[in-house]
Amino acid sequence: MSETIIRIEHLCKTFGTGDGKVEALTDISLDIRKGEIFGIIGLSGAGKSTLVRCINLLERPTSGTVTFDGQELTGLKEKDLRAARHKMSMIFQGFNLLMQRTALENICFPLELNGLRGEKNWREKRAKELLDIVGLPDKADAYPVQLSGGQKQRIAIARALADNPQVLLCDEATSALDPTTTQSILDLLKKINREMGVTVVVITHEMRVVEQICDRVAILDHGVIQEQGDVSEIFTDPKTEAGKRLVMPGGEKIHVLPANRLVRLAFNGATSGEPIIATLAAQQGICLNIISADTRTIGDKSFGTMVLGLPQDETEAARALIYLREIPGVTAEEVTDLVQ
Repeated sequence: MSETIIRIEHLCKTFGTGDGKVEALTDISLDIRKGEIFGIIGLSGAGKSTLVRCINLLERPTSGTVTFDGQELTGLKEKDLRAARHKMSMIFQGFNLLMQRTALENICFPLELNGLRGEKNWREKRAKELLDIVGLPDKADAYPVQLSGGQKQRIAIARALADNPQVLLCDEATSALDPTTTQSILDLLKKINREMGVTVVVITHEMRVVEQICDRVAILDHGVIQEQGDVSEIFTDPKTEAGKRLVMPGGEKIHVLPANRLVRLAFNGATSGEPIIATLAAQQGICLNIISADTRTIGDKSFGTMVLGLPQDETEAARALIYLREIPGVTAEEVTDLVQ
């Protein structure tokens, strides 16, 4: 098991006093491992942005502790806290680029703040390396107004990497982007994680972001961690009502006609590229109706469930069941009129 890089213990955050008091976070405890992509997901108002700002102490917790790379941050002097923050960079939904600076100058900016003003050639060399990493080597002289939303976010990511951070905190970093651009940014974050070893913490309200990029996830609801664990486990079998609302927004149950013979497939890590229904039809000459499906691809594996209508012919139905039950990573169970 990888070592823990961020440990949050019994963290609480309260805003206001008296009748105006608001409990934004209550007894938050979680560990984030070095080198992983960790997701924190919740609906609007769940406390996600407050939590990420408590991780680097931009917001001071009311109580509890945040330990980063072996240092308990809440007990540090301001100078030492600033040094620790250099190892944790943030990217935001709104990009937060300086409009009067070029892309190259935006990337150089945090290096200037760190006292490297006299090393302009070195700063610019580093910025150009980062432009290559984020796929925009030709945009060094472009101003933010000349860039698309996806390009702005890539520049923001390059800027966040300028000081060689150990952790990248992403606060709704893809929420302002269209689906295609979102996918390209997620692919870039995965590349940075794998090739540069940067731990990535993703704050989001979008399940598709978590399922595509994260190793583990914590579900936050009304300022409380409801459940946490491997993405595949939580997506396959959420334990809490908050988890079920996020993973299965349409509800847990579906009703189908009682006359149908049905088989429920549970995907517990089947290879996502295998066309099960098409292969059954091509190889066995058996066609099945898809009654419902709620499956997700995480990495190259499939998780979730699918309900199929079996043929009325008993022999064909039996052959279909035998075929389905032999597929690795798939559990096939014949069910009746109510399917969970």
